[in-house]
Amino acid sequence: MRQLYIIILAIIIGTSSKAQTDLPAGMEPYTYDTTLKGGYRISFQVDDSLQYLYLKKNNLTITELSSTSRGMLHQNLGYVGADFTDYFVLVHSFGSGNPHHIELYKKSTGKNLLKDGAFWIDADEEKEFLLYSDNDVPGKDDKMVLFNVRTGQKRYFGYPNDVFDGPEVLNRIHISKLTDKQLVINYDTDKGSKTKVYNR
Repeated sequence: MRQLYIIILAIIIGTSSKAQTDLPAGMEPYTYDTTLKGGYRISFQVDDSLQYLYLKKNNLTITELSSTSRGMLHQNLGYVGADFTDYFVLVHSFGSGNPHHIELYKKSTGKNLLKDGAFWIDADEEKEFLLYSDNDVPGKDDKMVLFNVRTGQKRYFGYPNDVFDGPEVLNRIHISKLTDKQLVINYDTDKGSKTKVYNR
């Protein structure tokens, strides 16, 4: 009798795991980490013509995050760029060096805190700060935005002049260090990697 239970259990597990990996022709599993802090998750779903991302907690669907035509790359649909305690950044990458469009979602409501036209630079998940641009291709008069996710406060910092020596300005800037008094960035130029320190 015990052997019969083991055989039935093996059949159920095998069928269940096969169902999870069987996707429509031409589709790949959504491979990005979709587990978020606080018990939230991002669910990938597909119908006849579209693919979707939904923000969920337990069995509750909070909001539809994005959708694209079936077969589009998953990074177009979006992936988690930073996971904060109560918020997360969804990044959309369209390749070829294009700036990465972002939304900053509040997990409990599914509301985006950023206006349309915000673009990824970097984030400090531990301190809960997001560095982004209001312009996809910034100019020398534009500013980077350092957003305190916990308080909602913004600080603006000018771009280093020599970061404009090459293309893909936003993709070449990274937070090196963030303290109560300073923002330190590393950025790539035609002459190599450089560092700039900003007082906060």
